[in-house]
Amino acid sequence: MTIPDAVLLLVYVLAVARVTGLIVADAITEPVRDRIIVRLDDAPGSAGEWFATLITCPWCAGMWVALLASPLVWFWGDSPVMLIPALALAFSQVAGMTNSLGR
Repeated sequence: MTIPDAVLLLVYVLAVARVTGLIVADAITEPVRDRIIVRLDDAPGSAGEWFATLITCPWCAGMWVALLASPLVWFWGDSPVMLIPALALAFSQVAGMTNSLGR
């Protein structure tokens, strides 16, 4: 099955948005996120402050998730090993977005 490039791009954009949401906002990852933040040195300008910002800021985390995903998508984006999990993440993102709109 050949998938148009625009569709692949949309799938991976939605997958990156979903992973970013998991990192910075989802309730399921909140306990881990909170434990990490408590353990970090939060002095201004410290690496701990930077990492705490990274895991709580959607813009910050999204950039790093996209930076990691981009070469994977570029080289192996049409591989089922990449595409199937990306589709699951994309479907999850769309489900969450439509649920937020109300029924």
